[in-house]
Amino acid sequence: MKILITGSAGFIGSSLKDFLEKKRIGVIPYDLKDTPSNDVRDISNLKLKMKDVDGVVHLAAVSRVKIAHDNPLECINTNIGGTINVLEVSRSLKESPWVIFASSREVFGELDEFPATEKSLRKAINVYGVAKIAGEDLCKVFSRNYGLKTRVLRFSNVYTGKKDQLDRVTPKFLLQALKNEDLVINGTGQELFDFTHIGDTVEGIWGCIQEIEKSQEMFNDFTLSTGIPVSLKELAEVIIEETGSKSKIKYAQSRTYDVNNFYADPKKAKEILGFDPKVSLREGIRLVLEEFKG
Repeated sequence: MKILITGSAGFIGSSLKDFLEKKRIGVIPYDLKDTPSNDVRDISNLKLKMKDVDGVVHLAAVSRVKIAHDNPLECINTNIGGTINVLEVSRSLKESPWVIFASSREVFGELDEFPATEKSLRKAINVYGVAKIAGEDLCKVFSRNYGLKTRVLRFSNVYTGKKDQLDRVTPKFLLQALKNEDLVINGTGQELFDFTHIGDTVEGIWGCIQEIEKSQEMFNDFTLSTGIPVSLKELAEVIIEETGSKSKIKYAQSRTYDVNNFYADPKKAKEILGFDPKVSLREGIRLVLEEFKG
């Protein structure tokens, strides 16, 4: 099997690349951070790199809500434009590779009922979420209208250590706690989220790769989450305990474009992909600590 990973230098992409290579799967990395010409907005270059691959795991994106909020045009051009380029190239090839599209819990916005399921109403409240909804819908349309095999995977607060973007909440709090600095929560601290360790997320992607290879179904969507809600205050407290920090928890005003609560039922991913998240929050924090100290 040969798989192209867009966004292969990102923290999920690089972890997936390492995972697949250990399984002796052929990986073609595609990321402008490593090679400036490997831009998903460049359809000609994509066409060259996607020849003779079995599938594409499309992770490349403006991947932070705040960055997308500050740069909406870049977000739309990259996240929607890049996605349709991947789908169009796949459609145009004689042996069309399957496409797994990396989406996000952000597509659901502020839900009224929890846990979320794949049938929950998508009502994004920020540019990033809107772009991910568009990507999901493009996958569904290309499957229905062009016979392209696609899958949507929605990630939920994936975290890791050194490879993570260090200003995201989990690694940021850990690094601050190690320096005994205050941990500042944007909100009340009662906001609930579904934190998923990178190891579990990559296993979920691998499950989807195996499923899409075997299945005759053209389209399906899954949310990769633990199903266990954790408040931001609890996250901060666990981090302070595990680091033995003298940090204090402080509070600031929440941001208008931030989703304040999300957790999902992973039942569908468990049943069809064999997704079985094993890393508890406390275990995950210890693993990240080991990464930072190693």
